[in-house]
Amino acid sequence: MLCELGSASAAVLEHNVSAAVAARFKHAALADTVALAQLVRRVVPELTEAAAQRFAAATVLVTGSLWAYSRPSPAMLAAYEADPALAAMRLDFGDTVRDLLATLLAGLLARPG
Repeated sequence: MLCELGSASAAVLEHNVSAAVAARFKHAALADTVALAQLVRRVVPELTEAAAQRFAAATVLVTGSLWAYSRPSPAMLAAYEADPALAAMRLDFGDTVRDLLATLLAGLLARPG
């Protein structure tokens, strides 16, 4: 459910609310991102606070986007089956999110400061 909401938040949910509701949502999202960054730093203390916050924010963006792309419509599934050249476009959520977040984490660790 969290991934489903994340995939719809920017494209749908944030476009159908008042400014006051949008502000409350963003404040809560910011607090959640800070909490996630703190958890990440417990596991990867080599990250700076800023890098952990970038990682946490990117995690939210990546998971929401990948969730949507890893749940193709019946028409997309039919297109994948009809044209094997499109098979590379079919994403496995778990594998892809692990790969992207590992790459992001490695990059943040390699970056100075």
